[in-house]
Amino acid sequence: MSPDLRVPWRGAVHGLTLADLIAAPVVVPADTSCEAVDHGFRTEWTVSSVLVEPREPGGRYGMVGRKDFLTTMTGRFGFGRSLWSRRPVSEIARWDAQRVRITDALTEAAGRLTSGDGYADMVVTGPDDEPVGVLDPTSLMAALATELAHQASHDPLTGVQSRAGFLADLEQLCATARATGGAVALAYLDLDRLKEVNDSLGHPSGDALIASVARRLSAAADPQDALGRLGGDEFALARLLGPQDPEHDWRRRALDLGERLRALVAAIDPALPLRAHSRASIGIAVGAGALLEHEHLLHEADLAMYGAKKSGGDRVRLADADAPMPIARGTLPGRAVARLPEHLAHGLQVHYQPIVTVSDGRTREVEALLRVRTADGIEGPAGPLARALAMDRALDLDLWVLDRACADLTTWDAQLGADAPGVVNVNLSPTALDADDLATRVLAVVGAHGVDPSRVRLELSEMASDDQLARAVPQLVLLRAGGLRIGLDDLGGALSGLRSVTRLPVDVLKIDRSVIAGMLSDPVDRMLVALVGAVARERGLTVVAEGVEDAAQYRALREAGVPMAQGFWMARPMPAEQIGAHVGAVPS
Repeated sequence: MSPDLRVPWRGAVHGLTLADLIAAPVVVPADTSCEAVDHGFRTEWTVSSVLVEPREPGGRYGMVGRKDFLTTMTGRFGFGRSLWSRRPVSEIARWDAQRVRITDALTEAAGRLTSGDGYADMVVTGPDDEPVGVLDPTSLMAALATELAHQASHDPLTGVQSRAGFLADLEQLCATARATGGAVALAYLDLDRLKEVNDSLGHPSGDALIASVARRLSAAADPQDALGRLGGDEFALARLLGPQDPEHDWRRRALDLGERLRALVAAIDPALPLRAHSRASIGIAVGAGALLEHEHLLHEADLAMYGAKKSGGDRVRLADADAPMPIARGTLPGRAVARLPEHLAHGLQVHYQPIVTVSDGRTREVEALLRVRTADGIEGPAGPLARALAMDRALDLDLWVLDRACADLTTWDAQLGADAPGVVNVNLSPTALDADDLATRVLAVVGAHGVDPSRVRLELSEMASDDQLARAVPQLVLLRAGGLRIGLDDLGGALSGLRSVTRLPVDVLKIDRSVIAGMLSDPVDRMLVALVGAVARERGLTVVAEGVEDAAQYRALREAGVPMAQGFWMARPMPAEQIGAHVGAVPS
């Protein structure tokens, strides 16, 4: 009946098992007197319950809980011992105690506990169904709370910190560096072949590769390092560098760390098939000084990693190699690139819907719309938007669309000349408004393509809350100061949006498609179109009508003086290479 049966908990991350929570049980024969058990509890045993042998061969074990037993022996008027001392303990034992297996997960044991008839000790049995210990509820629930807290901050596949957990550790390292005068070296890793492994061998082999890389990185990490899986095939390791080292040594040590990690990832793991191996592109950033900030440091390392990947992969690149220390928050990177994890970017495309001037029907602008290519064709953006939101990568996804839109704009300029769309509209997710470096990152992406910022308009989602919009005003002001235009999307669908016009630094108002659909038959919708137009004229703003479905709506907008419109009647969203065919086209 030894309890030392170390069977791993299925799905455990932190490694806690029921075997960790129990001690060797105290077992007494069924005919043991209550007096002997009383003496044992008071002088010898420290357990919360003792087990009682079955009354007949093959029967259940009974249980006697310390607290209830001592209460019974005391009795209501102090005569309990005189009544029970000579009786066998089997008469006072519980024979219906809950039972759990030593191999059960903590959550399974907790489920048994809550489904029973009380918050009481449980019998833990081994593979032979014999008892190996007693599990008390307090220890179980404390262990379960610890386990769940660990899972919340750790990646379930690899056991290393999740993105949220890593960022918390990185923030603490940066705070320590600022306080001590030290520095933080950050290595950002991206596997070069995960997609190839997944496509050729299947996702289980890809998962095995990711787990193998995590094990090797964990072995290379110092106890004080921060290590995490940021998502998909991306990892990061951060290390605190001491203030006693000269600045140039910080960079050397950071590059040495990167090269060591690169070699570790490239090494052969005998547990993996040869075709399931990968090398890694690694970006290194070093930060120090009073302005050191963890999110900016991560962004710099991410950019450096992308540069390593664009250079062929399997290499290490240092961010801002020629920049003086310290790395300061708010500096623009030399090359702004919008990256996404491979599994999130897979199949993504950007299509464009023309926006025409109502007076002549010619395409003057386009709206960039995220699409996904699947085996069944082209689908909308709901899937990737939900995944990006769950991974806290909504702004990264918006920047990815912006990056492609700016690239396509420069291509149209080269191909179409003066007939190229003058403005590209890009949607901004509500959670992107929460980023305190929104303006810096957006302007960096636009500047990297050499695009005139006035030709880019960011559309604020109608799903953004009033609080989000209010907090984002400083960033929106910076964006407008940088030359970008701001649009307020789907106006009129909710009257509350009209109030935002006076509070936000916007240039364009877009009338919701539901209003356009009803303006021919509903006097309220006609009034809303007129109201939005009046507000726009008073404040010097442009109006765009969305969702134009037929010629009658188009004519009504022209009569109402709405200057611009988009909708299926003019053109559906299309790939970038088809835009040229619609430039100058006039709806008939």
